[in-house]
Amino acid sequence: MPFVRDHSTRELLQQDVHKTRTDRARGSAIEEGDEEAPQGYIPVAGQPMPQTQTKLPPSDLVMVFPYKTHSTLRWGEAEKDEEARGLRQPNDEQIRQMESWKAKRNQVIHSLSDTGLVLMLYYSRDRDEIFVRVAADPNHLRQVAEMIRYQLELKPQYLSAFADYKNDYPGRRDLNYSDRCIVSHLYETHYDKETKGEYPQKDAIFRTVDRLRLIDHIVRSGDHNCAGVDVGQLLHDGHLIHYFPLHEQRDLEDMDKDWFKTFVMGRNIHKVRNYFGERIALYFLFMSHFIKWLLIPTVVGTFLCVIDLFFGTSNNFTAVFICIGVGLFSTTFIHFWRRKSHLYALKWGTFSMKKKPEPTRPEFYGVSRVNPVTSRVDRYYPWSERIWKVLFSYSVILVSLISLFFTVGVLMVLRHEFHKNGGRITFQVINALIVELLNTLFTSLATWLTDRENHRSYSEHANHLLAKMVVFKFINCYVSLYYIAFLKEHSYLFGVPMTCVNDDCLNDLGSQLAIFMLMRLTLQNMIELGGPYAMMWYRRMTEESAFNFDATLFTNPMTIMPDLSSPEKQSKKEDYDVYTDMDEVLILYGYSVLFVVACPWVPLIAIISLVLECFLDQKKLVLLYRRPFPDAASNNEPWDTAFDVFGMLAMATNTAVIVFSSNVFAGWNHFHKILLFMVVEHAMIGFRILIATLFPAIPHEVRLLAMQQQVMVHRHLNLGGEEDSHETRASAMMATAQPPPIVHDGDEEEFW
Repeated sequence: MPFVRDHSTRELLQQDVHKTRTDRARGSAIEEGDEEAPQGYIPVAGQPMPQTQTKLPPSDLVMVFPYKTHSTLRWGEAEKDEEARGLRQPNDEQIRQMESWKAKRNQVIHSLSDTGLVLMLYYSRDRDEIFVRVAADPNHLRQVAEMIRYQLELKPQYLSAFADYKNDYPGRRDLNYSDRCIVSHLYETHYDKETKGEYPQKDAIFRTVDRLRLIDHIVRSGDHNCAGVDVGQLLHDGHLIHYFPLHEQRDLEDMDKDWFKTFVMGRNIHKVRNYFGERIALYFLFMSHFIKWLLIPTVVGTFLCVIDLFFGTSNNFTAVFICIGVGLFSTTFIHFWRRKSHLYALKWGTFSMKKKPEPTRPEFYGVSRVNPVTSRVDRYYPWSERIWKVLFSYSVILVSLISLFFTVGVLMVLRHEFHKNGGRITFQVINALIVELLNTLFTSLATWLTDRENHRSYSEHANHLLAKMVVFKFINCYVSLYYIAFLKEHSYLFGVPMTCVNDDCLNDLGSQLAIFMLMRLTLQNMIELGGPYAMMWYRRMTEESAFNFDATLFTNPMTIMPDLSSPEKQSKKEDYDVYTDMDEVLILYGYSVLFVVACPWVPLIAIISLVLECFLDQKKLVLLYRRPFPDAASNNEPWDTAFDVFGMLAMATNTAVIVFSSNVFAGWNHFHKILLFMVVEHAMIGFRILIATLFPAIPHEVRLLAMQQQVMVHRHLNLGGEEDSHETRASAMMATAQPPPIVHDGDEEEFW
């Protein structure tokens, strides 16, 4: 195993690397006793010769391996250093476990070293884990990027298209260099002048997310010069504890400082994309789109709410205008979001992204076999065994839904009893609490059932989980509202007559909807933010108690056991999953549009909730969660489809509430009401079709720009720059800052 030092991360990063010196390119003679000049250096009178130094590349990934089964054990290469600690000897079972960890750890580390990755190893504070910081040299990243045809952004002179990365090819001498291919000037550079100087470094063409994806490919892939480490299997078997990217504090502080512009308004959404990847950036871009689209309904709804206060009820003529407005909003909201997402997908290089094989989930188990596609050994779980677990899952869901309907019926009866005793608001609060409790319980149940089905990839797991959650949560969150709107008036439940307050069910519906929204605004957000803090506090207290127990054996424990390093602090945090946040926004969207005719000021609560959600989500990403791997994505599917279905249901629901439950059309018979409902519904659907025809999901300018980018890439990259005009090439070369030229005096000019 490579040498492991119990040094801090800062100390490791501050170590100097050997200095490299070569002869001057001009072939000038060096006087005896003088130092060698670095390559490319031209001496200037009166200035000392600079010293070149190769710095360690920045660490991007961290792998955490188990070292000891407990920090109080005496084991391994550090055993002699820990003789004074009074640690106990491990038993035979613990020795076998730690020997197994050591063998697998050595195998992985040697595989990573053989690929040319830069590894920095050190102990954890309690010396029960080994942290391996993984970095890659810029030249190594360029080689891998060319091998896997990694897509990089070109400069604006080339329409900011995305193309496969290619290294410059100088050509062959025997062909008089006629086959040379110089394309390095095409690629956009990304660097920070404040931290990296005036001129870009060798790896400036790679963003942080690009480095992470390339290094992850080197670690996981079995391609040439790659390690072929099965990270999922290591995590599943317990040979690897954590595998995550490192945070960059400067970028986090920059995003946190301008959080409203970045995460709420979406003006600096490129910062989120460059740090967290397209998947999370699309989530916050969707939140920004949602907030902006709610501004007009909020203003109009608040104004109509004042009119409702004058009438004493929302059951008046203004409900018709709200119904029409919400119908137009809910049927076109997702359509225009798709147009916006396609525009940003083209801008971010994911518009024509092809589906790629996903890494295996650590929780996935199966038998080893040779994959017929990759011809490599992996895990396999047959569908013939999974189908029985899927059938069992949906049987449990069916029983849960039957139980849910029975529970809702009992609650409606209790609601009637509360109403008789003047406790209408109290019961509505209790009902909202029960709904949130059932959501939490079913989330745990659905997660357990989906985990039991043993899906290989994250997308398969998320899709099956969404299919279970959306059905149950839709019924749980909205069934009581549907009952109040359509079934409560003049009905019997378990032999008990149901009535509405003042015979106006829209008042009951509006108050219950408002309490649902306020409950999610307060309690749900408190739990969402307090949960990770509570988990971090529990882990910290657990580790501190164990650390203090060990520290009693020292004279001065703080000099022997330093504080946690930054990677170790990040390893104590939780993993972030955008699925949870999208699920919350979907439920909030349903509350915002399904029954808005009964409570016109609901969009105002929705905007406040969305802004607060953005604030909490960015705080979770910055402070409470490990940095997630940057996933590339071109849209928010399958969530876009779920929002679209909710929008169509909202259009039909609000129309039905106005036609069948309000007093606006109370004098109409059932036939005329049904006919009116069908006419309005079909008119809304026709309006949606008209909008989709006039404004297609993929805008014309996006299609045109995509084709122009393809032509640009073919001309200037695929043909080796043969069609690159002198003006375009000169403009691209000037776009990258270059060192200032050295001016010689007249004698030197004559000499040269």
